[in-house]
Amino acid sequence: MSKQCCRNSLLIIAAVFLVAATGAKTGSLNSAREPVVITSNRMEAAKLGDKVTFIGNVTLKKESMTLSSDTMIVFYDTGSKDIRQIDAHGNVIVHKEGRVALANDASYYSGEEKIVLTGDARIIENENQLGGKKITLFMRDDRSLVEGGKVLLYQDKREQTSRGTNSK
Repeated sequence: MSKQCCRNSLLIIAAVFLVAATGAKTGSLNSAREPVVITSNRMEAAKLGDKVTFIGNVTLKKESMTLSSDTMIVFYDTGSKDIRQIDAHGNVIVHKEGRVALANDASYYSGEEKIVLTGDARIIENENQLGGKKITLFMRDDRSLVEGGKVLLYQDKREQTSRGTNSK
């Protein structure tokens, strides 16, 4: 029971620390602070306020996005203490509004609100898939940039039939 209590205490401390360190972005339409909550099996702080490493079953939740991985390293801006960058490694999964992105590694850049996926990177939406060497997800604009990749799209047969009928 003490292990569970210790783990829960670490998670609460990490969540409070991350919420306190996450500042409102200038130029953002919503000036309210959005909390970032990270849970994991273990947390290590190398230099308090500079870098925190989360290890084992890591899950990050921010607004409508969930990012999970084996390990996650959170880097803070030394001056403002805002989150500058988050690196995720191993079995990376990003869920956002009906889309799933998978990769071996990912880096989230908070200033630009983008996620760069590398290592067998792919996006799945319904039956459609995008894959590439590198996929950049622009969170603000809800768009993606796929580099060195391929696309697999499925078209509904009824849609194909109706298009064929209309063109006669």
